[in-house]
Amino acid sequence: MLWLREMLAAHHLLLSLLHGQAFFVLGMSIIILSWRNARLKIARDLTPLAIFGFCETLLAWEPLLRGSGDAGSHWLLIVEAIGYAALLSFALQSYTAPERRDERRWALLSALFLVWLLGVGLAIALGLDPAQVYLGGELAARYGMAFPGGLLGAWGLRRQTFQTIGGERLRLVKSHLRVTGLSMGVFGLLGGLVGPPAPFFPANVLNRETFQAVTGIPLSLLLAICGAAITYGIVMSLSAVLNEIESWLEGMEQRQALARDRERIGRELHDGIIQSIYAAGLILEGARHNLKPEVNQPEAAREQLTRAIDGLNQTIRDIRRYIFDLRGEIPGDDLQSGLTRLLKEFHVNTLLETEFNVEGEEPRPLGSERRQHILQITREALTNVARHAQARRVEVHLNYGPSALQLRISDDGVGLAALPINNRGQGMRNIRERTRLIEGSLDIDTAPGRGLTLILTVPY
Repeated sequence: MLWLREMLAAHHLLLSLLHGQAFFVLGMSIIILSWRNARLKIARDLTPLAIFGFCETLLAWEPLLRGSGDAGSHWLLIVEAIGYAALLSFALQSYTAPERRDERRWALLSALFLVWLLGVGLAIALGLDPAQVYLGGELAARYGMAFPGGLLGAWGLRRQTFQTIGGERLRLVKSHLRVTGLSMGVFGLLGGLVGPPAPFFPANVLNRETFQAVTGIPLSLLLAICGAAITYGIVMSLSAVLNEIESWLEGMEQRQALARDRERIGRELHDGIIQSIYAAGLILEGARHNLKPEVNQPEAAREQLTRAIDGLNQTIRDIRRYIFDLRGEIPGDDLQSGLTRLLKEFHVNTLLETEFNVEGEEPRPLGSERRQHILQITREALTNVARHAQARRVEVHLNYGPSALQLRISDDGVGLAALPINNRGQGMRNIRERTRLIEGSLDIDTAPGRGLTLILTVPY
């Protein structure tokens, strides 16, 4: 194994290149996935980890850019502190309440960096040797931010994932997240504790020189493996979740297409029903003719009336069978329970934040058919949000008024751009058609960048 150690030591710059490349891919992967899926809270929460990846890239590539063995410059020290502060901020944000996580993320990052910067500035103001200031600043960043950030980040990522991903999806990503957490913890130990040598504990015992002398493995190689493993785990986890969301959306669109086909077939069947009713009318016309005094055939009229009644009863049975068979099973619960179930399904399948509020009490129960139309309108609207709006949050408000109920569905997406204007507009046409069938009114309030609000008013 001696030859392997000598070869690794001789290729220090190549290992630095691999080290930086692994973390550069980590940062770019998170940025691309977060940009494509900004609606996912778990993707947005990875932004500090991307900052850490880019800073670690500059830290690893600095010997290549500098091209000499001189000590690092002050800008490199600042980059290192920003990166480790971002790592610790990522770890700490998992313990922040979800509704305030976005606003506190940058506050945590800024506070951590400012505390470190004040310490370095105080050392410079006291007139300490610049080399000692650089060494103390690097060790403070490693011991105070990289070490706890790596360990807490491993636990925080696991905790945050269990909070935002549940059910079958968690089974799909559990193994990938274990790889990410383990790699992040190893980075915390190596990147946080194994730093430059210094005349105090633990830097006088555990540092880069002693580590390579004992193990024979360059630290850059192990850090590159950690970066590659973290990237693999995060990319595979997010890809699995996003694939499941896309599958759910495709299934939802297929069910909507099936519902549209059922309704179209139902309308076509009405032509046959109308013919049956027309035939019954002709029979009744004949019965009336047979009851005239000049004809006086009551037995024939009685037989025609019986045939007409039987035909109309059969037509009624056909109408009921067509409606219930073609439109599917009508849910037996009330409107509020149906909307609650629908929003829960929407949240589980898209990971978007949802809120459902109910105001007032239902003065009278809605008919099953009207209730189904309202639920289908809500389903269509939510599907449009998931597919087109690029939203992060959806709010549904149900208000029982004295003479009508009002259903308001709001999102914080791109607004007017989310309204389909070509063949994708079938969803909005279905919503308007269903609104007409229940004699309701529909209002849409939207503007570019301000989200979209759909207000459905249904009289009792």
